Amino acid sequence: MQELFQQHLQHLQQLSQDAIFRSHLEGIWIHAGQEEYYFLDDQTKPFKINPLFNYFVPNTTAEGSWLYIDGTNKPHLYLYSPQDYWHYTAPPQDDFWTTAFEWTILSHKQDIIPFLKNTTRCAYLGAHDNWASELGFHQINPQKILNFFHYHRSIKTDYEIACMKQAQSIAYMGHQHIQQCYLQAEHSEYTLNLAYLQATKQTDISVPYSNIIAFNQHAATLHYTQLSHEIPAQKHSLLIDAGASYLGYAADITRTYSFENNEFAAMIQAMDQVKHHIIASLQVGYNFLSYHTHMHQMISNIIHDFDLVHLSADAIFEEGISRTFCPHGLGHLLGLQVHDTGGFLQNIRGSHKAPPDIYPSLRCTRDLQPNMVLTIEPGFYFIDMLLDHWKNHALSRYFNWEKLAKLRVYGGIRTEDNVRILPNGVENLYEA
Repeated sequence: MQELFQQHLQHLQQLSQDAIFRSHLEGIWIHAGQEEYYFLDDQTKPFKINPLFNYFVPNTTAEGSWLYIDGTNKPHLYLYSPQDYWHYTAPPQDDFWTTAFEWTILSHKQDIIPFLKNTTRCAYLGAHDNWASELGFHQINPQKILNFFHYHRSIKTDYEIACMKQAQSIAYMGHQHIQQCYLQAEHSEYTLNLAYLQATKQTDISVPYSNIIAFNQHAATLHYTQLSHEIPAQKHSLLIDAGASYLGYAADITRTYSFENNEFAAMIQAMDQVKHHIIASLQVGYNFLSYHTHMHQMISNIIHDFDLVHLSADAIFEEGISRTFCPHGLGHLLGLQVHDTGGFLQNIRGSHKAPPDIYPSLRCTRDLQPNMVLTIEPGFYFIDMLLDHWKNHALSRYFNWEKLAKLRVYGGIRTEDNVRILPNGVENLYEA
């Protein structure tokens, strides 16, 4: 890992040099971020590292720390390590990445001030704009530099791929454990979440996003995170969308299960086939929108084949009915953030390509490039709010409302893997 990180940091040094030159600056100060208090409270919110800091430094808990880069000299890490008996602070330690930086230890957050001698000629990248202004920075989160890094972050280095594979391995253990125990009668959503966290050795704070554990109709809420303590009287389906994190890099995996070998189970198999078909077809140079569109064409086939709407698959697609059954996008870029940056950026200058109006939830409009990592997550749901739209529509008579009413209890289906685009083909990181 040390050699991969050295190559990664060398790449970032070159990017930094380019970004600084283009912006006519001397350097960049990246602030890791600092704790924030809840309103009218003395307790702090869970700390979330600045992803741009994490891009350079494999430390997700470096609250209060700074990094100075100029693209030429060795990056200088100013690590905040207070002497504190109230809270635990991890002491500085040797790791595969530590020799890549110059080090200064800060005992107090204000100790950074004497080192900030060139603020008017440097960019500040971080969340605390007001403090940056007080410290004398003029270039605070300049869009030109953000666009530059966000665009390049979509192409992963070998080090980043290695981290993401490790995150996949952790998530795999959790999903395998759930697959073995979800049929046990005593489990609620809450206890299944505990089982997943235990299997992956994570906490509710350390996971990259709040786990979605949804029995039955709860799966119709796309981001259902309630984790009910109640055990359903009858279990029809289970959707689990849960990931893992390694050095800040995320895995994002979803599976859906049926408690009976019935038509809903056949629908899950059909959606798995959609996912694997799309993954197998991914190629460099093709726009992600084309695959999203193809997903809707295949979902239209499923709507027709399972007799949910009495129209041809082509008509179902053209009338936009498939968007009722899958209102979200095919997937998104994945990395230091679950919904990684740069999904709409077409170049380093920040040219923005928005999704079409008919697909407002699509999170990526990029042409595929080698070493992009994306989620592929087709879904199929029975969402009352969206289905109700068609009840007073001219096409309502073609909907099999009786069958749809029976399927409501299952909530929905989502099946999700994470893939790496190769020069010729694709690598499914979850199956690697």
